[in-house]
Amino acid sequence: MSEGDLRQSLEKIKSPRILVVGDLMLDYYSWGKVDRISPEAPIPVMRVLREDRRLGGAGNVVMNLTTLGAEVFVCGVTGKDETGEYILKLLAETGVDHSGVITSENYKSCLKHRMIAGQTHLLRMDIDPDPEKLVPQKQLTDYLEQTIPKSHAVIVSDYGKGLLSTESLKTIAACGKKHGVPIVGDPRRTTNYSIYQDFTLIKPNRKETEAAVGFALKDQNDVLKAAEQLKAEVNVEYLVISLDRDGLLLFHNPEDYNFLKAETQEVFDVVGAGDMVSSMLTFMLAGQAKIEQAAYWAQLAASMEIQHVGVVSFTKNELLQRFDYGETSTKIVTHEKLYRNLPQEIPVVFTNGYFDDISAGHLKFLHQLNTLKGFNVVAINSDRSITKQKGHPPLLNERERALLLSAIEAVDRVIIFDDADASSLIRNIRPTIVVKGKHFEKQLLPEQEAIRESGAKLEYFPEY
Repeated sequence: MSEGDLRQSLEKIKSPRILVVGDLMLDYYSWGKVDRISPEAPIPVMRVLREDRRLGGAGNVVMNLTTLGAEVFVCGVTGKDETGEYILKLLAETGVDHSGVITSENYKSCLKHRMIAGQTHLLRMDIDPDPEKLVPQKQLTDYLEQTIPKSHAVIVSDYGKGLLSTESLKTIAACGKKHGVPIVGDPRRTTNYSIYQDFTLIKPNRKETEAAVGFALKDQNDVLKAAEQLKAEVNVEYLVISLDRDGLLLFHNPEDYNFLKAETQEVFDVVGAGDMVSSMLTFMLAGQAKIEQAAYWAQLAASMEIQHVGVVSFTKNELLQRFDYGETSTKIVTHEKLYRNLPQEIPVVFTNGYFDDISAGHLKFLHQLNTLKGFNVVAINSDRSITKQKGHPPLLNERERALLLSAIEAVDRVIIFDDADASSLIRNIRPTIVVKGKHFEKQLLPEQEAIRESGAKLEYFPEY
């Protein structure tokens, strides 16, 4: 696969219709700080600084797919309780079609409460539904038979919480086969994978695979042995084993397989990596990508996921940017990512320019940003913007310029923009300080009105 083909395989996918079927959960995060041990018992006392509630389980897959740009239909079950109401509220806020979500009086909604200090998970508290309570299967089956034929792909996110019976899984497989719709299964922990018979693909993680085959996956030979055993047990076209920090295995048969390494050197948290793999596989197959291309983007997205504490979703632009610039450029971000992660506790300092003939003078200018003791954002004009304004492309392309600037210690983030000036960025970022070179001091800046509207202070630095 060429880099051009890989990039295009994701870039060309617009808004595929994807049905998410699975166990909906609420992820409750308490973020805080530990600075003492309890006098009541030898346990840390966490002072809660902020709390957050997000969609979890199959809901995390929903968030991944909507962030990528898919048109999502959701099928699941919630209880008539506070957790269930909040799950439905979050689904409504995402704008997905959740008419397939059943509300059942006999079902207890699933809650996972994580307590995190800094980058350390201290505790997870789970509230699970009663496994004996049955979900209305007729209502579920009717919805599946109506919705699968109009979908480009289906993902089954099965956590074993009572939604998906063997019969409902058979219905999904049969309907997908009849209408030519790829079915991706993220299976529960089980020793009986035949319940996913006739799926296009199933994606167990390391622990699920070990539970199914009865031995540990210590090396690639173990992983291949397990894949061959599982593939013999269940009739699926492909098997993908998610190996978190070790990447993944794409397995068709003993002569046709591929190990894809995780493209990261630093692992903060493997939570969400499996959901990210299955989400990307489904998105790519819904967009008619080749399975090898789907597996590549799945492992790249998972590599990005495990660099974050907690569960996050990525846009297509963020994935393409990582593809273009690699892991070494974590300072180079998309506009969306910058807006989502601007700090609240320190001032945001902003400057912009072409930086197309970068010199020692530029470097000295940027090093002065450290004197302002803020979060320093540097915006550079894209190649297209420079070519439009100057009549010729820059000597260094935007990738090279961004990488050079990201290597400067004083620079915290680099973004690339297409507009002629940075007015739109300033209005969105609302920096505390905007920095320009001294020679601009007596000129009317194109961003003058945006600076005034945002309430930013204008600083002029000497140039060398």
